Amino acid sequence: MFESFTENIREKSGGKLPFEDAWANLKAFFAQVSENKKMGSDILFMVTYMASIITADISRPEIFAFTATRKEYITSKYIAKVETFVKRWNYNYAKALEMVADRTKNPILSSMLIRYGNSIGSGVPDNEFLVLELSTVRIVYRNHFEQGIEMLKKWGDAYIALMLSATIVSIIIMVSIAIYTPDDLDATLNTSYLLTIGIAVFGIGTMYHSIPGDQKCHELPGQGSYEQRMIRKMERFIVPTVIITSVLLLIGGFNAGLIYLIIGVLLAPLGIFAVIDDTKIIGRDADFSVFIRSLGTIMGGKGLTVPYALAEVDIKTLKVLYEFIQSVYSKLNLGLDENLVWERFIDESGSNLISKYLNIFRDSIKLGGNPSEVARVVSTSMLEQTLLREKREMLATGFIVLLIPMHVAMVAIFIFLYQILLTMSHAVTAVMASFDQVSDAMSSTTASMGGSMSGMVNIFVNFPEDKMGTYIAIVLLIITVANIMAGKIVKGGANYLYYAFGSILFSLTGILLIVTPFIVEMLFQIPIFNGGV
Repeated sequence: MFESFTENIREKSGGKLPFEDAWANLKAFFAQVSENKKMGSDILFMVTYMASIITADISRPEIFAFTATRKEYITSKYIAKVETFVKRWNYNYAKALEMVADRTKNPILSSMLIRYGNSIGSGVPDNEFLVLELSTVRIVYRNHFEQGIEMLKKWGDAYIALMLSATIVSIIIMVSIAIYTPDDLDATLNTSYLLTIGIAVFGIGTMYHSIPGDQKCHELPGQGSYEQRMIRKMERFIVPTVIITSVLLLIGGFNAGLIYLIIGVLLAPLGIFAVIDDTKIIGRDADFSVFIRSLGTIMGGKGLTVPYALAEVDIKTLKVLYEFIQSVYSKLNLGLDENLVWERFIDESGSNLISKYLNIFRDSIKLGGNPSEVARVVSTSMLEQTLLREKREMLATGFIVLLIPMHVAMVAIFIFLYQILLTMSHAVTAVMASFDQVSDAMSSTTASMGGSMSGMVNIFVNFPEDKMGTYIAIVLLIITVANIMAGKIVKGGANYLYYAFGSILFSLTGILLIVTPFIVEMLFQIPIFNGGV
């Protein structure tokens, strides 16, 4: 039924669905943005792989053939295109690289392919080019990453300023409504929502675009560290529970602060596991660069295989990876399949860098590469990324330390002013009721004076309490979600870190919404004078 309906629309609109081209262009744009985020690190992975397997003295066709099969790199599909031009269309490698580079939108990858093509055309041996190119790619990656960090510093401060401005604008609109209720109140509130969302999207989008991607988890299907598996199991129950509970409480008319607090509390277990896993992965990656260099040096220097070389590695110096390496050594001594043992190691580590670089090391050794040289290449590339990650972690820590108090301040100011306006509205309404009660008993002159006073204070009488309560809840929801996304973008890592930031910020928002009315009631009281005859 739906297919025939779609075909009828296509026939009436010239063979295309309405907005089909716009939707396709939008999807292509976001796909390109996502690819560019990962391109810098994947180019480093790919060139490290090439520089490692070249130590086995393999031929140029083998270099491209093996690299094209590494589907975990985004760049492998471009190498596969080079293979297609060479093997199916009989182009030489220099021309094929040039053609693919011309069709590549990412400037960093395009430049690398052009350099490789020029090197082949000039007769430079592949091993010489790849050694020099790996050094170049590391420098480009470091420079690009550090530029992103510097940009993120500035845009992090700009984001804070933007969100404060959005909060101030929302507060001004709220005060303006209290003073003078506009005829089209809904349009005014909707404008405020759109303005707040627009500012948040602009700030978050700019920060997202500023820094290169840094994928920490390998995200292999159905696999991962203990914490990652626990998160996947728990979120099947917790996330639906959060949604259903929130909807039921909303329908039941419960306080928005209670809803936000419950959301934060329910997300807390996921957030705790997320922070623990993120911290462990950072430690595992730092240990692995030391481990793989030691393992390769022992294998190359003494001519040992992996099980015997592991016995020579001083794993006690590996504070985080100690138990993992000990487990690998024990399993290999029992005669278990080496491939399965290392796959289990990658699975339990949960680390993207360990997954990528360990596979590079093992593939190069299988092809006959020099273990010492391969270990040096792999550990140096990994060390480059872990050191840059430390810089990002330092920046992220500073931003988060600023973000959380800023969030508390924005939410508290917003709620405090709302409660003060609400208190003033109630007080003025009571005063006006007092004037009405005594107006009949007063002289005409006094009544005229009372009417004049009534006109002066009437500005707070028509405060739309119900709609403004909804307005406060929605604006705080927008601000909270925006700050959650901002914290995750700056921190980097897996998507489960959204649970950690969500738990903290939703809980703080809920607590402030619940506690603030009581504080305002204690600290801000307007005396009400009852008139008498």
